[in-house]
Order: sequence, then structure tokens, then C-alpha cells
Amino acid sequence: MEECVTDLREDALIARLTAGSHLSGDVRVGPGDDCAVIDFSTSDGSLLLLKTDCVIESVHFAPGSDPEKVGWKAMCRVISDIAAMGGTPKHALVTIAFDSKRKVSEVEGWYRGMRKATREFGDFSIVGGETASLPTQGAIISISMTGSVPANRYFTRSGAKAGDLIAVTGRLGGSFKSERHLTFRPRFFEASWLGSLPEDLRPTAMMDLSDGLSKDLPRLADLSGVPGFEIDFSKIPIHSDSDLKGAIGDGEDYELLMTLPQAAAVTLGKDWKKQFPDCELTVIGEMSDKQNRTPLEGGWEHF
Repeated sequence: MEECVTDLREDALIARLTAGSHLSGDVRVGPGDDCAVIDFSTSDGSLLLLKTDCVIESVHFAPGSDPEKVGWKAMCRVISDIAAMGGTPKHALVTIAFDSKRKVSEVEGWYRGMRKATREFGDFSIVGGETASLPTQGAIISISMTGSVPANRYFTRSGAKAGDLIAVTGRLGGSFKSERHLTFRPRFFEASWLGSLPEDLRPTAMMDLSDGLSKDLPRLADLSGVPGFEIDFSKIPIHSDSDLKGAIGDGEDYELLMTLPQAAAVTLGKDWKKQFPDCELTVIGEMSDKQNRTPLEGGWEHF
């Protein structure tokens, strides 16, 4: 009979989950103490990024999903947000809560997926966290992450200007119809490259597409104080198993949404193709100083 978490004491479970953890050189104290201790002194004046996010069984992943893919998604969702700011992940704290009948092998699978993501995107460390039991069946994986970004080189949602072009990476739609919501790769390397460009070529605003173009583009416009935008629906890059409605409203794509100065778009587009031949960068519209906004339907709502 497969081992359940109730067959182990909490300390024994934590010891098993953290046994394979890699700790980077700036970690003074890792999992097992009351707090992680990190040497945060920097010589380049980098800024600290903080982010937290969670995945919930039956909301963000179905019961019975491949545990490694669930762990991958949980970690990569937060990496995607750090990347969208132009930053690099540094340390993660993992809180997991689940019912007492959960199989140990599933929980270990979550951690394998999370550790795989930490190795692939910045080679950073899981430095601690918490475990808790739920009174009913289900599971929650919550990840808090620190990151760093060079001063004056970070992206926000609030820098777009009227006349800027609107662009997205990759293709959109159909994430939950397939397994893409569990296997996506956050655009960490692409965002890092964008952050390294001269200021006149860099995006003026950027965010990751998690709730769908229909929700995220208006957020970017509102925070930037730009009243309008126009979208050319024929230009939106759509996955072959989706349609326009899904590309606009499905969410869970984790692509980058950005605005670009018109004068820089052609040059940046050519350089992008050389750097990332397997990832499209597509201009789909333009920010406007007019009050009109192209109607966009759908998008993820929690409540």
C-alpha cells in the first residue's frame, strides 16, 4: 500500500522534501531553522523584488494531474512575474497545505517539479517554507519569491504611452484544453534580454499574460493612464487548438504583453528573431490617446 503523509511525522516529511535542495552561495541558513538567512549585500545596487502566488487543486490544476507538472507550474507562475519585471529569481519559500490522505509520492513529485524550475531559470534556491493540513480534501501550493533587478532597468505596467505599439510573445489561447498551463516555460530569458537593451529600444511597459488579454491589457492601460487602445484581431497569434475567443480570454498563457516605441519596433523585431527564433514577437495593436478601446471579452475572474 502506498505511503500516505499520515504515516510520517511532519519533521520526517520535511526532511524528505528538502533533502535534494540546492542552496546557492548567498544562503547562510536554509530549510529547517525558524528563518532563512540570506546575504543580501550587493555591489551593483540591485533592487529587491518580492512576489507571492499559489495554485489550488480543482482551480489551477485537476486532481490526478502529474505531480511534477503541478510543481513546475506553481514555481513557474512566480518566475513569470519576476521575469516580467526584468528580474532574476533569487530565493523561494514554499507553503503546502493538503488533506491527510495525500500520498507522499505526490507531494514529493511537487517538489521535484519545483526544483527543476529553480535549476532552469536562474539556478536559485528553495530556502524554506511551511506544511499544513486541510480539514477537507484538496491541496494548495503557495510560493513566495525574492528576485533582483538592476536599478533603473526594471519594467512596470505603468510606462505605456499613446502611440506605443502593443506586442505579445508566443501564441495565445487553449491553455487548459491542452496541458500547456502545466508545461509552459516562463519568458525569463526573453525578458532578461529585453532588459539589457538600450533605453530607446526597451519596452515602455510589460507584464505577463496570466488572466487573458481581455483582462491584462486594460490593466496595463489603466495603470499607464492611457485612455484607449486599438487591437487588430487578425494579428493576434493563436495556438492551433484554440480560436480568437480563447486567445483573448482564456488566460494562463504566461506570455509577455508589452508596449514598444514605434521608432524602435522594427529594429527590435529584427534583433528578436536572431535571439529567439523559436519564439514569435507579434505587434497586435496600438495604444491611443482617444477614449475608445477595442472591446475584449472573457478573461479570468477569481470571484
